[in-house]
Parts: sequence; structure tokens; C-alpha cells
Amino acid sequence: MPEKIPASVYMITLNEETNIAASLDCMADFDEVVIVDSGSSDRTLEIAESYSNVRTAYRTFDGFAAQKSHALSLCRNEWALNVDADEILTGEYLAAVRETVTANEVDALQSTRTLLRWGRKPRHFGGGDRLIRLFRKSAGHYPERRVHESISINGELAHTEATILHHENLTFSQRVAKAKRYAEARARDKFDRGDTVSAPTLLVVFPLTFLQHYVLKGHMLDGIDGLLTSMNAAYYAFIKYARLWELHRGRN
Repeated sequence: MPEKIPASVYMITLNEETNIAASLDCMADFDEVVIVDSGSSDRTLEIAESYSNVRTAYRTFDGFAAQKSHALSLCRNEWALNVDADEILTGEYLAAVRETVTANEVDALQSTRTLLRWGRKPRHFGGGDRLIRLFRKSAGHYPERRVHESISINGELAHTEATILHHENLTFSQRVAKAKRYAEARARDKFDRGDTVSAPTLLVVFPLTFLQHYVLKGHMLDGIDGLLTSMNAAYYAFIKYARLWELHRGRN
């Protein structure tokens, strides 16, 4: 058997029993997996704790950046890898991680992420996300944000075309509910920064965002699914600015 990868995987969870086993199955080669849960009421922790390399902890959720920062602080290894419960590490990506950690010559690895919605890749003009998930703890930190968090790296990057698979198996109503939660958090982040919103922005943000996704990003190629994706993106954008307007008027 190959030696364990001397890196810590960390993950934040809440009610992920339908996803977490598939995600953890591909992490057997890692030295440890740290899971910080925010109060799951399903079998998430039961499933997670059945894996020999998993450690679990609890923390009240107060924002994605804060939650992931805490999970990162629990990692024992210098190299750390962030994975979401609905993501699968491909064999190519695992090989790139092992090579990067073994060589130990850079501070982070930038890779791609491929969205699969109900097992199918949506059709549009854009490619996969490019993101940093593997990095040295000493070189990375999370800027303070409630949502849309990403690691900030101070150091040298390596790049790979190997991908992480993101299985987003949500119904449309679940996607809308998620958009509403994220819009609320994003509005509060913008409010804390002192951002404002005008009436013209509220007037045009929905149709412009819809056209950006449906036409410019090419989701029109994906039939009804593309239409729903574009409508949900427009809904998120409108709710975000509507809540920002309310926050400035003290409507909490």
C-alpha cells in the first residue's frame, strides 16, 4: 500500500448524510480528515466517525470563513486540503496532491472544479471553476466573510488541470432556498463594508443578471435547466441588494 499523504483534509458539515460517505471514500490515503459540524440532526457524524482517519468537532456556525478557519486550525499537518461534503476528489487530482506535497517546492496548488448537477455537466460557454484547495497552513488564511469565502495565499502557486467533481444534487426549491441564505449573508458582508445600493441598481440587477447567465454565459444551451439556473442567479442578485437596502434602513 502507498504511504499516507502527509496532509490534513478539512471539511465543514451540516446534515450531509446523503453526500459524505462518497466524499470520504476517496480520502483514505490522507493522514487525517478533520470535520467541523454545526449541529447535524441526521447521520452525518455517525457516518464520518466510521472512518479511521476522521476526527470530528462541533462549532456553532457564524459564517463560512470563520467555520473553515476553525477547521483549518485543528489540522495537525502543514499541508491542508479543503473539501466540501458534496465534492469528490478524482484520481488525477489525488495524484497531483501527492506529487505537490512530496515535492514540497510550492505553497499552494490551483486546480479546477467541475459541476455535475444530478450526474450531468450543465452546458454553457464557461469552463470549470479554478480554485485553490491545497496549500500550506503557514501560507494561507481566510479573509473575514460570511459567504463566498476563498483562501488567500501568500506564496508560490503550482497549477494542475486535474479536477474536483462537485455533485450539486439539489432540487430547484433547495437551490432557491440556498440562494436566499447566501444573499442574506452577502448583503450583511456588503453592509459591514459600508456598501450602498441605489434604486436604479434594484431596478436593473434582476434582468441584467439573468441575461448575463442565460445569454452571455450560455446557459440557454441547457434548456429548462439553464433557464432555471439563470433565474436563480438573478433572484440571488436581486435579494442581495434588496436586503442591503433594508439593512441601511434598520430592518433587521
